[in-house]
Amino acid sequence: MTGADPGASPARGTSPAPGSSTALDEAFERMASAGFELPNGFVNHGAMACEALDALGFEGELGEWARRFARIAGPAVTPKAGSSLDWSESLGDYKALPEWIGHFETAIADDGWTAVVEVWVPRLVPGMATALFHGVIRVGHAVRAIQAADTSARREELARALGYWAARYRPGQVASANDEVDDIQQAVVAAAADGARYYLASPSIYFLHGVTGAMAIELLAPHLSGSDQSAALAQLEAEHSAMYAGARPVAEVRVAGAPRQVLATAAESSGDPHEVKLVEAALRALDLSGDPVFSAASETVTGLTSKGAARWSSV
Repeated sequence: MTGADPGASPARGTSPAPGSSTALDEAFERMASAGFELPNGFVNHGAMACEALDALGFEGELGEWARRFARIAGPAVTPKAGSSLDWSESLGDYKALPEWIGHFETAIADDGWTAVVEVWVPRLVPGMATALFHGVIRVGHAVRAIQAADTSARREELARALGYWAARYRPGQVASANDEVDDIQQAVVAAAADGARYYLASPSIYFLHGVTGAMAIELLAPHLSGSDQSAALAQLEAEHSAMYAGARPVAEVRVAGAPRQVLATAAESSGDPHEVKLVEAALRALDLSGDPVFSAASETVTGLTSKGAARWSSV
């Protein structure tokens, strides 16, 4: 397995530019033939994991990952365009998923993806925690992909991501937006850091999503207005408050010192999409904040926490 240090150079892997590899388009096309949920009812993480792997520089591994997740998922959902979808009545109606995807495909083609994101993410934000944040997480990954390269495969993936969020939509915690924040990115990363401290105190798939969900908002925030950014932050804080009720964050953060390359490679080699998504999100947050809690979370999810800094001195 090969990977690249996401902070080491302008380019990652063999891509001409970060996130613009044709391998990601091919992975999205393959994943389009797969269902959104696995036979056990869990979310199909394939498209999200492939985009995160591409961001980490593992474009050469995307085909294998896409084939695996396309194979284990249920049947594909065929978009149904042209229906008169009443969006306010159809929110949360999973039977309307084909119509939702068709609606977003048409909207993206007619209005452009940026306009669709600007309108629809705020509408869906009250359901941020839908399917354990997987609606917003998939949309965040899709937006980063299409921002890097506006291709038909990425437009279709964005339509599927938005469609899934809308079809599985469930209102979450009641949130009251504060005044517009001066630096939405740092505010969201701070929320992700809080989530990482709870994850370190009690590592679990459930708490892990408090970090990846927050960092999905970090990807989406630049495409929202100031007031919509504040509303998204308030919703995130409300969902975190409910998620961590009764839990305690770790008191002391301990970092083993594993290099970024080692963390990324360990995540990819695991075959576990949760490891990949958390490591990618945590390394991105580390770049933005320098907070060692994100290194510790990456080491924990990959099982490298106890190795010790001495192990990495010669890497």
